[in-house]
Amino acid sequence: MNQVDTIDPKDVTVIVSGNIISGFAQDQIAIERETNQVEDEVGADGDVARRVTNDRRGTITITLLQTSRSNLFLSTLAVADELTGNVVFPVVIKDQRGNDLHVAASAWIRKMPRTVYRAGVESRAWEIRTNHM
Repeated sequence: MNQVDTIDPKDVTVIVSGNIISGFAQDQIAIERETNQVEDEVGADGDVARRVTNDRRGTITITLLQTSRSNLFLSTLAVADELTGNVVFPVVIKDQRGNDLHVAASAWIRKMPRTVYRAGVESRAWEIRTNHM
């Protein structure tokens, strides 16, 4: 029996510090770990040794249209962290069809996104870092 699965970007929910993020651009979400979970080395005789890295840091990139109201919310978090040095928040990314769940209990905005104004609608790529993904 052939199975056909369907994905829909609208079924992915992003919650930052308890707020649902909306107004995504085409390249809406990217999640990546900083390092490999396991590194390996091969010896002269061909034996392989593995080393667990224990580095769970990662980057979540959320790309929003410049018209998204969520830009103001993320900007507020970034400015508050710049002023206080103490704004850390949870992030949850869930595929509502049940395929993926990503949780970062402690995250922060790495920097304000590049901002461009022109005749078309631009996007803002928010880099959110976490110590444990």
